[in-house]
Amino acid sequence: GVRATRRFSGTMSKAPNPHVMNTTTAGPIGLMAFGITTILLNFLNAELIETPSITLIICYGMFHGGMIQILAGMWEVYRGNIFGGNAFISYAVLCLKKKECAQDQ
Repeated sequence: GVRATRRFSGTMSKAPNPHVMNTTTAGPIGLMAFGITTILLNFLNAELIETPSITLIICYGMFHGGMIQILAGMWEVYRGNIFGGNAFISYAVLCLKKKECAQDQ
């Protein structure tokens, strides 16, 4: 029989189908989620935000810092940007783990 082979084109940045390139990048959304969560945690560490509002910061960090970054990472992988997807998903897991440890205290 005829055996179908797929040859490597030389680049890893090509998207799997032409419709993917019509979508926008998730980089700004993921970086905003990481930046705002980092700023809020730094405000908490510098005692600019009072301790009773820590629950709000934990919830915000879990949703915005964690879930939005996971979605941005999945979006980047779909577009063919494996490095960006890996970075966003790694930061999201780190962010979710930090919030889980903060709730235990």
